[in-house]
Amino acid sequence: MKTITVTMLALLLFTATANSQPNPLTTLKKDLMETKKTVESMIAVMQNGWNHADGNEFVKPFADTIEFVDIRGTLHSQSTRQYIAQAHAGLWKSIYKDSKILYELLQTVVLNDHTLLVNLKATLDAPVGPLAGKTSSTITMVLLQTDGEWKVRGFHNTLVAKQ
Repeated sequence: MKTITVTMLALLLFTATANSQPNPLTTLKKDLMETKKTVESMIAVMQNGWNHADGNEFVKPFADTIEFVDIRGTLHSQSTRQYIAQAHAGLWKSIYKDSKILYELLQTVVLNDHTLLVNLKATLDAPVGPLAGKTSSTITMVLLQTDGEWKVRGFHNTLVAKQ
């Protein structure tokens, strides 16, 4: 009888302990869902900034300094948010005047606790300029988390060739 009581007590303790500990898979899934929401929110800010020709809005998710590769493949190394905002303001007054963009999240890859690799599909609808009409590009971004906040540190825009 003593053995059964000890076994039952051990089973009750194990069950209570197992039920009180968070399931690591549930925690990971919740963290990934929160991360995806954060990334989607950042993308929405960028899209809104583009569609309203507002450079300051467009660059809100960017870090203070960013490595930025534009659609033509030009590297703008160690660029500031202000530089990127002003450059885009110029584009919205010229070749991308009245253009609209749609960003679609393709994937978010967790590289480590403070680094994400994000891929987007961008669909640009430009009424004028060298990319007039609808074009697509694939954007690769590197996001770093500093002081609990995610910021875009690397941005690379690659035009998808028309088939």
